[in-house]
Amino acid sequence: MTYPRFNPMNLDLTPFLFYTGKGGVGKTSTACAAAVNLADSGKRVLIVSTDPASNLQDVFEQEIQTDITDIEKVPGLSAININPEEIAEQYREKVVGPYRGLLPESAI
Repeated sequence: MTYPRFNPMNLDLTPFLFYTGKGGVGKTSTACAAAVNLADSGKRVLIVSTDPASNLQDVFEQEIQTDITDIEKVPGLSAININPEEIAEQYREKVVGPYRGLLPESAI
């Protein structure tokens, strides 16, 4: 049995692609290649890395931090590095913080 070749341009069901797996298998390379291809086809693309050892800045040869950064060499492509543990902590504090001092610590 043969399967059709994967083409991200044929994806009509979702605006999101996720790449996951063990380290060193090419997730970043594959995600960056797909992002560039989609941007080159006229789509606006945001590539998000949640890897603490992200190397998006090495791939795109420019600084990428925790703010959305336009990729200079690829119109329509932006990137951001986020730390999922920091983001989760910020969310928890946003939800719980207003109740500090109002509720007992055991409830918080």
